[in-house]
Amino acid sequence: MLSSAGNPYLKTHALDGMAKAGIRFTNAYATNPVCVPSRISMATGVMPGRFGVFNNGMKAKIPKMVGENSLGKLIKSGGYDTFYGGKVHMAPVLSPLQAGYDEFCKDQRDELAETCIEFMTRQRNKPFFAIASFINPHDICFAYNARQPDRKGKPLVDSLYREAQALPVDKLPPLPKNSAIPEGEPEAIEADMKITAITPAKLIRKDYNERDWRNYRWIYCRLTERVDAQIGRLLDALKKNELEEKTLVVFTSDHGDMDGSHRLASKNVFYENSVGVPFIMQYKGVIPPNQVDEKTLISNGLDLLPTFCDYARVPAPEYLLGRSLRPVAENRKDNSRRPFVVAENNTGRMLRTARFKYCVYEKGKTRESLVDLSKDPGEMINLASLKGFENHLNKHRELMQKWILESKDSEANAFAIKPN
Repeated sequence: MLSSAGNPYLKTHALDGMAKAGIRFTNAYATNPVCVPSRISMATGVMPGRFGVFNNGMKAKIPKMVGENSLGKLIKSGGYDTFYGGKVHMAPVLSPLQAGYDEFCKDQRDELAETCIEFMTRQRNKPFFAIASFINPHDICFAYNARQPDRKGKPLVDSLYREAQALPVDKLPPLPKNSAIPEGEPEAIEADMKITAITPAKLIRKDYNERDWRNYRWIYCRLTERVDAQIGRLLDALKKNELEEKTLVVFTSDHGDMDGSHRLASKNVFYENSVGVPFIMQYKGVIPPNQVDEKTLISNGLDLLPTFCDYARVPAPEYLLGRSLRPVAENRKDNSRRPFVVAENNTGRMLRTARFKYCVYEKGKTRESLVDLSKDPGEMINLASLKGFENHLNKHRELMQKWILESKDSEANAFAIKPN
């Protein structure tokens, strides 16, 4: 969804500027493509399933040691003034004012931008750490309701829907190249979708016609531009107050949105649009500019906390499985990085290596998928049952078993398939 990443249907001036000034990673993933578990992971550096959280609405059982070493408390211990603003959507023990943040702004939109700017540019004799957790483009979840006659969505999205509907079709983004449902798609993907959800992906998959999808994609572009402008205000304030060369800025997200790929909307699936997240780092004078890293596999839930600890000169907890991205961002060698990244949800597990993505699901007739992302970036062909890929399939089963042991993923141990 960034114009700097080749999307011609929107303009993300602020985030493009960040990417130009620093490094943009193309292979970053959420630990779980759903809000609550993903955010808990970013705040703790731990896979959310270890706390019993695989979906929204599940109560987290966070050990005291982990709570005392959450992101806000760790950075606060390094002598930083701390601020959290916007969407929280985490466990109570991680609520900002209990988790090391001095100040909290509830607003998730324009007021958040102004409050965060006031905090960052305040006169002080300490360094600062600020999280601005903007909501958009998450309002895309109301696009389906905007299409309904009774309009129970949000005024902003309702307005954007009317604008999209009034446009000629050639002014709307086309369907994505991978808009078809893949052959051999595991049944668990659709089986878990609830028709009562705010974004009822299962209904949308059946109901939406081409115009509906193109309206949806146009709205998503406009919501992305809206948050880009809010982020731009923060970046402009850093520049105006001569803080650019004193401040590390990181942009990422808790999950993506399917945006019409495979006739799906929303999240909670292991397709790239859903589990893949943006990840940009800017630190002028420290991180070299104009970098696009297409090799490093990033877990933002595992790697973000140790990265911040590294820059803040705060010791990271020894139990973390993630790695600091500082050596990679600053063009130094990093030989300690794991050659795969893992995501989880309430239906199964995903393991991504340099070339392949492997998924295993708890239920269904088709319980595994294997995709060659180098040849099939749209994830249209499931290779798991095809001849000639047995060795690749077994290799990824072995890596999954290794991860289960390393991360103590007892839930996955019950359904993961062992290599032949």
